[in-house]
Amino acid sequence: REALGRGAASLSLGEGKATLQLREEGRCSVLDLFKLPVAEARSQLQALVFGMAGRVESLERRLEGSGGGADPSPRKNRGAGSALPAKRKIPGESLINPGFKSKKAPSGVDFEDS
Repeated sequence: REALGRGAASLSLGEGKATLQLREEGRCSVLDLFKLPVAEARSQLQALVFGMAGRVESLERRLEGSGGGADPSPRKNRGAGSALPAKRKIPGESLINPGFKSKKAPSGVDFEDS
């Protein structure tokens, strides 16, 4: 990560292979990355994503346990205890520009006239 930030790394793409070169203090490390078959790549990517999600979850729990700072995941609190009540749509009100009435009267089935 530091090498990428300093520009001491390069990535070259080839047919079915990528080469990552890291240059630091007179030495050069080369890492060849080969293309995997789709099924194997899918399972490895799935394991990586689930591992990262588990790590994020454990870090969030540790942060909650330490009582530190702001909530790291505000998406969990969205809508709960909102200061503004939900505004109901008025018949004939524009969906694109709420607060303005459309020029045409709403049409459709009136269920109360059955």
